[in-house]
Amino acid sequence: MYNIFQIKLSNEVVDYVNSNDTGHSGAEAKYPIYEAHMRLRHSFRDEMQFEDTDFQHFTKVCEVKKNGGLVDSDGEQWLVRGLEDVFAVLNGSHYNEDKEEDVVFDNHVSGFKMKTFTRKDGSVNTYRDMHSLSVGDVVEDVDNGTFHIVAGMGFEDITMQIKNYVEEIQMELV
Repeated sequence: MYNIFQIKLSNEVVDYVNSNDTGHSGAEAKYPIYEAHMRLRHSFRDEMQFEDTDFQHFTKVCEVKKNGGLVDSDGEQWLVRGLEDVFAVLNGSHYNEDKEEDVVFDNHVSGFKMKTFTRKDGSVNTYRDMHSLSVGDVVEDVDNGTFHIVAGMGFEDITMQIKNYVEEIQMELV
């Protein structure tokens, strides 16, 4: 199984970004979560600059099962075999436009929350409270005990940074 973590910005942070005189830099100075969000989402130009304490800003948004019970046309199990498969599943690579369905996503992805809102015209919309897997998101391979962050090209192993952060938190609790 894989756990997916994303930075979830509160309405307060988003509203501040859109209302202060200094825009993004003002929000980065005021909100550490926004600074981490901007740094990690825009690291695609350079090497990912994940810091030990960044993980405190992440929220688990869903789980991806390696075996979702699907069988392909040859009778073989369809499995999520690694990070690239996780990326493909969470970015709609298996979406069937004709049928308007994604059986791979539906069978492999769970644990996400739904959000509902009402538009000004009165229409009600419901959506998954997560975005597609993107630069700056973290994937935990539960079976291997590893963590990887989505980089501009591929993934970077951040297992040691996460373990360091967890150890620091545990030391503070003692």
